[in-house]
Amino acid sequence: MIDYEDIRQAIYEYADTKFSEEEKLKFQEYVDEFPENDWDLPEETWANNFFSWLFLEKVFPESGRTVAEEYAENTPDLDPGIKERIHQIRNMIRSEFIVLSRTGSMMKVKDRNSEICYTVRIFSDSLTIPPNTLLTGRIHPFGDHYHFAGVFLMSTPSFILDPQIFIGAWESRELDRFESIQLRRNSTLRSILNKYPSHWIDWMGKQYGIKERLKKDRVRRVETTIIEDLPRIFSSLPEPSREVLALCMKEGGVVKYGRLKNYDDDMGLFWEEEHPGSTIGILRQKGFLVVGKMRMGERNYKVAFIPVEIRDGVQDLLESDASLG
Repeated sequence: MIDYEDIRQAIYEYADTKFSEEEKLKFQEYVDEFPENDWDLPEETWANNFFSWLFLEKVFPESGRTVAEEYAENTPDLDPGIKERIHQIRNMIRSEFIVLSRTGSMMKVKDRNSEICYTVRIFSDSLTIPPNTLLTGRIHPFGDHYHFAGVFLMSTPSFILDPQIFIGAWESRELDRFESIQLRRNSTLRSILNKYPSHWIDWMGKQYGIKERLKKDRVRRVETTIIEDLPRIFSSLPEPSREVLALCMKEGGVVKYGRLKNYDDDMGLFWEEEHPGSTIGILRQKGFLVVGKMRMGERNYKVAFIPVEIRDGVQDLLESDASLG
């Protein structure tokens, strides 16, 4: 799967070849149009944000498109889904954002001006941005989530900026608890579902048309439905989700979660409210993939796990899918 950072680099390389040296010297003419022109930023930070604006946002009158959009249209072998996402980039949002919570590579922020909440993907595991941090910068849509295009100021007030921060902290703790289910290589789907919170089972029951009242009965029916209806459910999966399954199956059905860092997993605690369309989120909600902990050697790792009952079926479907491709 092409990573967002690869796309940005490809756009910049396209711009480098598109503009002649003489045209690059004329970039100075666009400085006054740059929205952050008068910000007091370190020279390198200012330059990075200027070129980000120039290539991702500025619409050039000759083409009526941004450089990013030109790159998308002039790259024939680019995936249509990636092209669509690139065309979203110019819809930039500039504001102050309150960090509400963070789960893995996904951060939930609230725009202080509009009060709208956004899910933003970040790419540095080592970057520590705790809840209640105030970020001044810009974000843009890219598929079903957002990316930062620049952060100019970052501060942590001594008071709580938004009550949702408390809720986000509780949700993060609860989600971490349910993602710490201890797994073995032969863990069954039913044993895992029995450890899920009731509202996750309710959500899965609704999407599979299951009406049993008791949780144990819903778990049994969800398990039966997934096993018996595996081909149909598999056929509904988007290509990136199938890539995740293929990666896991290459490792025997379980893979260290960090290996999936290039795939989105925008999973919150309340599935029914959020309906995530993320690559890994879809698999988790359909019961094809579980996130938990597994002992490997001397350490306990966070892993992505395909339940043992459906591994052979998933492998057959992946092989059939590959032969058709």
